Amino acid sequence: MRVPRRWRLAGVTAVLALLAIPAVPGAGTRVLAHAQLVASSPASGAVLAESPDELRLVFSEPIEGEATSLDLAGLDGTPVLERAGTVDPEDPYALVVTPPDLADGIYTLTWRSLSAADGHVADGFLYFGVGNVQGSLPVSSGHAVHDETDFIGVIGRWLSYVGLLAALGLATFQWLVLREGPMPRRLAQLLAAGLAIATVATLVTALAAGIEAGTGAAYLFESRTGLLQVARAGVAALGAVLLLIGPGRWARPVAITAGLAGIVLLIVAGHASAVEGQAAIVAGVVHVASVGIWLGGVAGLLLLLVRPAWIAGSAPPPMRTAVPRFSALALASIGLVIATGAYSAWVETGSILPIGTEYGRTLILKSALVLGALAVGGLNYFDGGRMKSWLEGFPTRIKVEVLLGAAILVMSAVLATTPPVDQASGVAIEPLPDAFGEVAPGMTMEVIPGRPGVNRIVVRTPEAMVAIDQMELGLEDLDQGSSTSVPLVLEGMAGGESMPGMEHTTHVTPNPDGTIDWTAGAIALPADSNWDASVQILTNDGTELQRQRFSFALDDAGISEGQVEPLLTWGLVIGLALFVGGAVGLGLGLGGFILPRCENLASRVALIGGGTVAIGLGLLIGLRQFVG
Repeated sequence: MRVPRRWRLAGVTAVLALLAIPAVPGAGTRVLAHAQLVASSPASGAVLAESPDELRLVFSEPIEGEATSLDLAGLDGTPVLERAGTVDPEDPYALVVTPPDLADGIYTLTWRSLSAADGHVADGFLYFGVGNVQGSLPVSSGHAVHDETDFIGVIGRWLSYVGLLAALGLATFQWLVLREGPMPRRLAQLLAAGLAIATVATLVTALAAGIEAGTGAAYLFESRTGLLQVARAGVAALGAVLLLIGPGRWARPVAITAGLAGIVLLIVAGHASAVEGQAAIVAGVVHVASVGIWLGGVAGLLLLLVRPAWIAGSAPPPMRTAVPRFSALALASIGLVIATGAYSAWVETGSILPIGTEYGRTLILKSALVLGALAVGGLNYFDGGRMKSWLEGFPTRIKVEVLLGAAILVMSAVLATTPPVDQASGVAIEPLPDAFGEVAPGMTMEVIPGRPGVNRIVVRTPEAMVAIDQMELGLEDLDQGSSTSVPLVLEGMAGGESMPGMEHTTHVTPNPDGTIDWTAGAIALPADSNWDASVQILTNDGTELQRQRFSFALDDAGISEGQVEPLLTWGLVIGLALFVGGAVGLGLGLGGFILPRCENLASRVALIGGGTVAIGLGLLIGLRQFVG
């Protein structure tokens, strides 16, 4: 039975409304901030014998000094410092403050930060004590939470995606698939409108971010991310103007250049910029550009159906000609989308498909939409422009694929404003076997952030060890011959009775894998140092029940020896797959191979172009994995 058109339209509208829910204020779950606090001095929950000479906060990403500061107050709320702190000139990840002489008591330190990598605002708090403080203070990693998804950020990012990807994708489609003279005036005007919308969306998003950061319009010209957003808006605006006033022969190169340049600026101001090295940024650019060529081509086929004069002028080619040409570009683009998407997920989260986090759930939903679009696109690929009646015919299938593409971009925008991980990780240290060649089962150690300076050491154990009496960390500086011992405290645990006046209560929450974290904060680890660490499990009377040793060294960049180094990582596998697949594609293209159901020339362009990009990216990823 044929479903009436109004019911099909209502169904599609309902699906898109459901997909937009993550972007609605209050609809998202609690989302952790991007520039997370990873270490501090004083440590969270520490009780100092005397007033500290320095307050130091170390974040997971470089910070903007204009919008990063801390407040310090007594437990009764009496302010001691307000909006204090500067970025350490020798460490762009650290905020430092020289406090006044602090009287004995408990203090609340509240911080706010603006990431210089992705421009997101974060805030959080921790407690520490000075002098004679009764009881214990709660210990936490200091990470922050936001109560709702960034609505303006999601919508602004989505509109930027639509404008930039349409410019790149439709211009490429008109150039490589239609091949019919200069770009029609109507299409140039359409792409100019998309770039203009991207310009306005980018500026509004930037202004909203500046207001959230507390710097207003100064954010646009005094922060790295603000400057990148202004540059992206400028590129889009210039592209729109040139498309409207320039000669027709300029339209294609202008649209492709504006779209690609905007994509580069978009990625450089996103999650990938927080990852060391250039491989993540290049992979992100290839991923988004490939999505643009794929989805822009699908939109081009739709225009060829409903408004052929807008995209092909007076002599539009038949679908039997256009679809086999586009199919070659789509196959190469989709291959790059899958490989680069997997690499980006792995390098940003440590997993190909993270489960149990807001980012992971959104990524799974996006992947499901991609699979749906590929399924519909597969039918169109096998149709080959013959207009078969499968699923109500080619026109309906193209419309569904365009709608799924729009939904994919919504999910991409949500991912761009969602932190990839719930808690920043550090460097895992390899345990040393004892005299019998054994290591403590289920015990691991991380140095966070794993750079010279103030660090936090986290020991992870099975949840059953929550009941043990004491755990201590012994640290021996092998260069200086000195040693120290510090207690390891359960994260979230406040020993003894709760302190009166505290607004927040804490408790031990197991990790998703059934482990618990023991932490020692404010550990100073200088560059060019070698360390032997011993985790000791003790009874109340000091009897040692178990010991596990770890050994590591630091250079100027961070942990240089002792870290866990798996022989094979997903990054290496993906890099190798890209290199091998690219080499095969390039060889087939140079040898004149024709992809199934594809046109001869389009096959060669797709195989040679896609193969060259894949080889270059595979080499870059491989160098990143081996050289670091």
